[in-house]
Amino acid sequence: MAKREVINIRVSRRILWVGAEAYPLHNIARATTVRIEPRRMAAVGEFLGYALLLLIVSGVIVGAAGHGELNDSDSETVRQLATFLCVGIGLLLIARLASVLVKPVYHALVIETAGAPYTALVGTDKAVVSGLVFQIMDAIDNPEAEFQVSVENYHIGDKINMVGGNNNVGKREN
Repeated sequence: MAKREVINIRVSRRILWVGAEAYPLHNIARATTVRIEPRRMAAVGEFLGYALLLLIVSGVIVGAAGHGELNDSDSETVRQLATFLCVGIGLLLIARLASVLVKPVYHALVIETAGAPYTALVGTDKAVVSGLVFQIMDAIDNPEAEFQVSVENYHIGDKINMVGGNNNVGKREN
């Protein structure tokens, strides 16, 4: 699950503040929204592949137990064990599939400066994120514009800092 926090977005004295990060408005070349969708079809395909593999392996185990040198009680024990394992693994596969299927679609506010684009915030409400883009671009054109908004920001994925050659932290888990 994505971690979330409420951050303040404001424009004051020609500076865009996103939490504790500052962007001078004259350095912003572009602001846009990006839609981040969960890979639902990939999750369904992965689920079907693992389910098929599980059925094949369980069929081989049950078939081997029925045609082997085991007596009837041992054969039944192997069948019960195979059934128990298949049900357990099947439930884990279903839980993994469900976790991807219930993930919301996120919308990221991306700010581009002379350097690399930067994802300033990620939210689930497209209208709020799109509204921020319009407010930021209006503030660039209007030197007197100031605003302040509190927005829920979701931290999805890993944090990676690999810009330039100094102070790189590499990949950090959230």
